[in-house]
Amino acid sequence: MNGRGGVGIAAGIGVGMRAWARRLAWPALALALVAGMPARAADLAALSAAPVAVQLAAGSPAVVVLWTPGCMACRKSLAEIERFVAMAAKDGVAVRTVVPAGVYDDARAMLAQRGLTLSVVTDENRLDPLTLRILLDNPLAYAVDRDGKIVATRGGLLGVWVLEGLAHAAKGGEPAEAAVSR
Repeated sequence: MNGRGGVGIAAGIGVGMRAWARRLAWPALALALVAGMPARAADLAALSAAPVAVQLAAGSPAVVVLWTPGCMACRKSLAEIERFVAMAAKDGVAVRTVVPAGVYDDARAMLAQRGLTLSVVTDENRLDPLTLRILLDNPLAYAVDRDGKIVATRGGLLGVWVLEGLAHAAKGGEPAEAAVSR
């Protein structure tokens, strides 16, 4: 294949990605998730997952992660989340993992099959269609402070360093810019 063919294919993929992103209500959020970059807190806070995250924080600094078993980035993040749970507990930060109501049994079975001991709760069908669509490809994480305010967010792969940034923000510190954005 000559150079022009490769450029044409890359341009076609770029046009397809932009068209897909425009169909979502928040193109900035879609592009951030596709690019694997932090989404703006305002975009993630507008999703129906934000009230669920605040409710599950229950008055303590918390990191709340929403995921689905069918999402590849979610599955890749689970072991990192489990490693992070013990570290966060020592720092006084609760970690809650949430799955949509329709996949709760599948999520529990997948965790058992992988030997993971994460505690999982369900959202009781309160997530809107856009949030559910995003969860098909990306986990969503929220840092909630003890006052019940979302102070940092993340959409995309969750490594321990990202989760540590969220925990730091939940405790009242500034999140690392590389990990989350406000």
